[in-house]
Amino acid sequence: MKFKDLKKSFASGLMPIYLVTGDDAFLVERSTRLIIDACNIDEGLNLSSFEGGELKGNSEKLISALTSYPFMGDKRVVLAKEYYPLTADVKALKSYFEDPCETTVFIIANIQKSDAILKLPNVTEVDCFKGDEAVASMWIKSQANKGGVKITQGAIDKIISYSNADMTKINGEIEKLVAYALNKGEITQQDVEALCVKETEYQLYEVVEFISAKKYENAYTCLVEMMSSYGDGQKLFVSLYYHYRRMLYSALSQESDAEVARYLKVKEFAVKMARRQAKAYSVKRLKQIVDALALYDEKFKQGYVEQGSAVWNSVFNVLVE
Repeated sequence: MKFKDLKKSFASGLMPIYLVTGDDAFLVERSTRLIIDACNIDEGLNLSSFEGGELKGNSEKLISALTSYPFMGDKRVVLAKEYYPLTADVKALKSYFEDPCETTVFIIANIQKSDAILKLPNVTEVDCFKGDEAVASMWIKSQANKGGVKITQGAIDKIISYSNADMTKINGEIEKLVAYALNKGEITQQDVEALCVKETEYQLYEVVEFISAKKYENAYTCLVEMMSSYGDGQKLFVSLYYHYRRMLYSALSQESDAEVARYLKVKEFAVKMARRQAKAYSVKRLKQIVDALALYDEKFKQGYVEQGSAVWNSVFNVLVE
């Protein structure tokens, strides 16, 4: 299930085993906390927490914790962080997963997916990967409401774009904006533009937007700023190359944003933005750009072009028509 569906799923009862997985640390931590709170336990008595390293190759220790009875309560929780079991561990745990203890809720909180765990029975996966705009939008609205301020839709969209739909960053930005807007009672798009930090990915979107609109002075200013923040022309060049390649793949594919994101190993939000920006180009033009950038990449790697020159040559000779 998606993170946004977790809380309402408790109405049907708690599951015996949760695999909370994803690269958004905020959502992983939030999901874990929601499950623990739903168990309504005294954490000092009925919560056992382990780091994955201490459990790997030590399935007896984990099984002992999972099969212990709650103390002065109805439930106990066993939490394993970053637990990727060995083949021997999976074999040892299989019987427990087939018939989990009714009084134990087992939470595995991992950044990466674990196919070994997902193949076991009675596992409920909670998807906490970055890029879920619906979750981000709901969270921003709820935090603004808790802080006693209103927020415009334009401000919400801008926060998500600036933060590249990363909930950890979004949470920090909304706290700052709520404190700023307390006196006037509303957060506007202009407030976000004035106070929030743009992620590098968003700056790339801006450069492409400026180039597409033939606002070359704006694109140049943005690129100079990015070159300074990157501190490495090669990284900026590679980012440009991969961005346009993503636009090409997104324009060619008939698959959903989520499926393209899985194939390219990027966030769904990034594919959505790439598809939107690709509409300003023909597929033929995008292919020409990607091929030309690939040629500059080859020249750079062979030592024919200096990294800074690769960036500016790419911009002026390839991207600017």
